[in-house]
Amino acid sequence: MAGRFDGKVLLTTGGGSGLAEAVARRFARDGGRVAVLDMRGDAADAVAAQLPGSIGLAVDVASEDGVRDAVASAHRQLGRIDCVFNAAGHADFGPIEEWTLERWNRMLGVHVGGTFLVCKNVLPIMRAQGGGSIVNVASIAALVAQPRNAPYGAAKAAIIGFTQQLAMEAAPLIRVNVVAPGRIRSGMTVPLWKQRGGGDIDTGVAQAAALNMLKRVGEPDDIAGPVCFLFSEDAAFMTGKTLVPDGGESHI
Repeated sequence: MAGRFDGKVLLTTGGGSGLAEAVARRFARDGGRVAVLDMRGDAADAVAAQLPGSIGLAVDVASEDGVRDAVASAHRQLGRIDCVFNAAGHADFGPIEEWTLERWNRMLGVHVGGTFLVCKNVLPIMRAQGGGSIVNVASIAALVAQPRNAPYGAAKAAIIGFTQQLAMEAAPLIRVNVVAPGRIRSGMTVPLWKQRGGGDIDTGVAQAAALNMLKRVGEPDDIAGPVCFLFSEDAAFMTGKTLVPDGGESHI
């Protein structure tokens, strides 16, 4: 599979760590260049510095002007944008009666709004190039109910709906799919697992692993593989679809 992204450019949000960093590394390993976008510019730069021909850019995906400028800068510096991975997000949980409207709007603004803004700005570039592939990030929380997780689940469900609608609008030149990961080890989940394990990370990981059929938590590379498949020509007849790499949890 080496070289399947030769000459292609990926733009990824949340690329300074976690799932998006793993996707960026897999894409670069297969010959591509990457525009690594992250709210933390230093983290974006650090990842990009390890990927040949790649760049790092700081951006808050909830900022319309910020996203517009970052996409334009990535296009100007790298010459094209062939693939997009919308992975920027944050964790925030708790009983719904404790949520303010401001907190709710922030959840939707980052996850759904950020996905919308990036897609809005890359579509004209991809159309002018004659094609492209977008993969958005949802969660199994969009598909199955989880305790104290209503706003996050609602945001991720909205991303699935948006992806399906955008796939029709962007076709036939641009494919748009979504990945809905299960419990994946990342900077967002590890503190949560530690808390749920009473301060012991191993206990928390074991609790999370027990919820799926494979009895382990996922690693970022478990998502990078399916995402890069969706970017590749192997998925050329797939659009508007949701892949659910969750160890079988959504079927228990």
